[in-house]
Amino acid sequence: MVNPTLGLAALAIALLFFFSNLALRHIHASQERVIREHLLASLGSFSELINIWQQQNIAAIQMLAASSQGKLLRQVLQEEGSNPATHQELRDWLYPILTVMGFDGFSVINHQRIIVAASTQSYIKQLAQLPETLEVLNKALANKPAISRPVTAVRPIEGPRGQQPAGSLMQNMCVLLEAEGKEPGFFCLRFNTHTSFFPIFLKGWSGSSGDIYAIDQNGRFITPARFGTQTQPLLTLEQQRAARIGTTVSLPPDDNGKSVLTKMADFLVNREAGMVSVNYQDYRGVAVAGAGRWIPEMELGIIVEQDLSEAMAPYIASRNIIVSLTAGAMLLILLLTFSALANRRRLAIREGRFRSLLNNLPSPVHMVSIDYHLIVSNPAFCQLIGAEKTDLLGRDLSELIIPPWLQPLIEEELHSAPEFCHSDKVVELQAPSGEPRYFRVVRFPVTYLRSEKFQGFACVWFDYTERVVANRQLAAVNQNLEELVTDRTRELIIAKDQALAASQSKAEFLANMSHEIRTPLNAIIGLAHVALTSNPESRQKIYLEKIRGSGEHLLEIINDILNFSRMEAGKLELDHSEFFIDQLIDKTLDLIWEKASAKGLEVKVDVDPRIPKVLIGDVLRLGQILINFCANAVKFTDTGHISIGVTQVRDWETRVELLFEVKDTGIGIAPEKIEQLFQPFQQVDASSARRFEGTGLGLSICKNLAELMQGRIDVKSILGHGSNFRLRVQLEKSLEALTDIPVIAPPAEPESFAKFEPLDCKILVVEDNPLNQEIIISLLEAMGAEPRCVDSGLAALLAVEQDSFDLVLMDIQLPGMDGVEATTRIRQLEIGKRLPIIAVTANALPGDKESYLAAGMDDYLSKPIDPQQLYRMLEQWGHACRLVETVVPQISRFEFLSNGGIDTKRALHHLMNNEALYQRLLERFARERADFPAQLEHLLHTDLTAALNQVHSLKSLAGSLGMLQLESIAMHLEEQLRAHEPELQQVEKLNNELLAMVELVSLGLDLKTPD
Repeated sequence: MVNPTLGLAALAIALLFFFSNLALRHIHASQERVIREHLLASLGSFSELINIWQQQNIAAIQMLAASSQGKLLRQVLQEEGSNPATHQELRDWLYPILTVMGFDGFSVINHQRIIVAASTQSYIKQLAQLPETLEVLNKALANKPAISRPVTAVRPIEGPRGQQPAGSLMQNMCVLLEAEGKEPGFFCLRFNTHTSFFPIFLKGWSGSSGDIYAIDQNGRFITPARFGTQTQPLLTLEQQRAARIGTTVSLPPDDNGKSVLTKMADFLVNREAGMVSVNYQDYRGVAVAGAGRWIPEMELGIIVEQDLSEAMAPYIASRNIIVSLTAGAMLLILLLTFSALANRRRLAIREGRFRSLLNNLPSPVHMVSIDYHLIVSNPAFCQLIGAEKTDLLGRDLSELIIPPWLQPLIEEELHSAPEFCHSDKVVELQAPSGEPRYFRVVRFPVTYLRSEKFQGFACVWFDYTERVVANRQLAAVNQNLEELVTDRTRELIIAKDQALAASQSKAEFLANMSHEIRTPLNAIIGLAHVALTSNPESRQKIYLEKIRGSGEHLLEIINDILNFSRMEAGKLELDHSEFFIDQLIDKTLDLIWEKASAKGLEVKVDVDPRIPKVLIGDVLRLGQILINFCANAVKFTDTGHISIGVTQVRDWETRVELLFEVKDTGIGIAPEKIEQLFQPFQQVDASSARRFEGTGLGLSICKNLAELMQGRIDVKSILGHGSNFRLRVQLEKSLEALTDIPVIAPPAEPESFAKFEPLDCKILVVEDNPLNQEIIISLLEAMGAEPRCVDSGLAALLAVEQDSFDLVLMDIQLPGMDGVEATTRIRQLEIGKRLPIIAVTANALPGDKESYLAAGMDDYLSKPIDPQQLYRMLEQWGHACRLVETVVPQISRFEFLSNGGIDTKRALHHLMNNEALYQRLLERFARERADFPAQLEHLLHTDLTAALNQVHSLKSLAGSLGMLQLESIAMHLEEQLRAHEPELQQVEKLNNELLAMVELVSLGLDLKTPD
């Protein structure tokens, strides 16, 4: 069966095609009629123009023949041209007139057709022989003056305009000349065809293809054609047009080389009448529309032609428009047809999907009309009701026979008002078994397309029994979990407090251990230094040096433990200064040279010459790593050599990457033991019978230091054949061009106090330990200083008030008033503001030095006291003069706000670090937001939308000013306001935080707190 949509489309296309074809035929016939009328009008106008031109010229020659001077013509005729004087007189009369009138010559011919007088001397006494001339003479004899067809001159011709060559085109016009006593003769005027006759045709060309030309009785061109011959391509267009003259007006040759006259030329030559024709071929073989007429007076035919394409251009344009519109309409019909078919198919597919979806939904679904008649139901609904679908559709909802226990669902739907078409509620029912059943009833309107008018109502019943039961069980479980989480949180808080207490105990233990060990070490190392300066015997000197070495070794162990503690606390900071790479290697050699020489080990050094001499980095930490590598190499190597190498791996414009290598020929490391090398407190040989001592912290510290410097450490080792420890690190190049590189000197003996320059300064030593007092006084006196010792903070305060000192060496742990409090009290004195105070203590944990400097001390010196370090301290501070304005440094306003919880750095970053603008914004905040709590309380009771806008504005402002806590609270309250459920607790929390920020800003910027 044919689809009706396709049938209607085919009928519409057929009718459209029929009427379009009918319209085209009508337009074509109308255009042909217009062309014929136009051609006939053009031909008539042109023929009239030729006739007028002919009559004007004939009138001119008749006027000359009948004028008073015309007697000269008759006299020449009577004299038979034998009198040259008469001939000359005739020329004198005619030449000026002919020049003005546009004629090129004249001739007088007797009745015997002999030329008796002429402007061309060579024609006199000659018989007129040209057929065209004889035709004109015969017409003149019959009193029918006429103009001859264009003819080619056989000889050169002369006239008032000069001489013209043979072959020139000319035309003759003759009248009968009566003479007394003689036979009548003829008076003829000659004119140039190119200047007189041809321009008439050339002016008749119209459009881009309109052509007018004349032919003779043989069908040959006697005037130029618009389209010249192309057989002579070297000629110009004008020459090609003139070359048509004398050729046959025929069609292009066929395959056999034959050609015939065109349809129009053939008709004129054979019938000598008029004709109009459309769609025939011209002399070019091009389809044209033309009209022709034969003019017997001149024995020539006139043809007017125009290319059919140009003549039919209006029809072609109309045809193209109609065809385009028809094709477009057909295409539109096809598109609409196929679109309708596709829509129908999609609609059918969509309806099938909807039916499939509806039938397979596990929940009961039904739809009722506005008057509550059932119009849609799915199998689940029918199964629940216990009825067939055919028995339900179309019936009123109140008339349905359903189980009694489901009746509340229907009643809920029937009693719902139309304005409450959207509803979603859970209904509790009592099943026949006595168990409770819960149904979620979702009701919503059904509209048609975009119309807001209801077409009916749909309702879905979800069985929520399992979910409700599960939620209740889940709530019980959650309650139990919350109790467990609360208990676990309490346990974690207790564990956290215990961990913090353990960490604090560890810190206190390290502080006490460091202090208690450094105090006797200070005595051991210090007294060893003092004893070595008294020139002891050689054996005693050896003993003293071993005592000092053992003490320094024990000090290194303590420093390793403290460094490890600093790293764990994240308080170890790197230095960034210039150093000489050669000095770094030289210092490393100084520290290991003696031990390597004692074991007979050869030490080799290889430094890459490409490495810049001056680099920037933490030379102390680099040296610590290299010294650890070299010390281990010396420790674990009995024979052979140790090599230290530095190689430039990569080079950039501002930095280099170096590879430090320390190789030895020692005992090596087993592959399975390498993993534990860099673990803290781990040694390769941890047995009680091990040969080598150590804490196992050195390499772990080196690894951490390398990572702080963005470098890395690795090791290659073969058991029994030695090891290779490597450090790869990037260092910056120095910008200064330093050329004087210090010369590496061999290791020197320890400096004695005699080499120190005496220091003339008065020093107050605050120390409660008598042994430490003796050591430090001995060192100071050896350096030329004048020490005075007191044993408590109170005694130090009295000494400063009573006497003047250049420097104070202050112990921290003192009886009664400790060193920190004593420093604070001294700074309160006028003289104490300029007095340098140096902390001398055994406390060396992370943060100790910083806390002492923050308390007002100028520098820090740890115990045991290094004489050289002590001497440098005296040089730096012994004669210094410093003014300390306050005990606690003054902090800026923004620092005050930052300490109060405002992220000023973030706020300034958003404001492009414009501190003046930030301060103005803070001042406006303190003035304008103080009354915000009262405003918010009013809006919460009157306009929740306005309250939401105010809280949103406060959130944005708080974020811009760096008040992150206030921003977070405002964000949560904003979410509650959007849900129309603001909590009173959250509002109070916002008001409290806002007022706290207003008070903080007012105090920090020294503003008047709003009442």
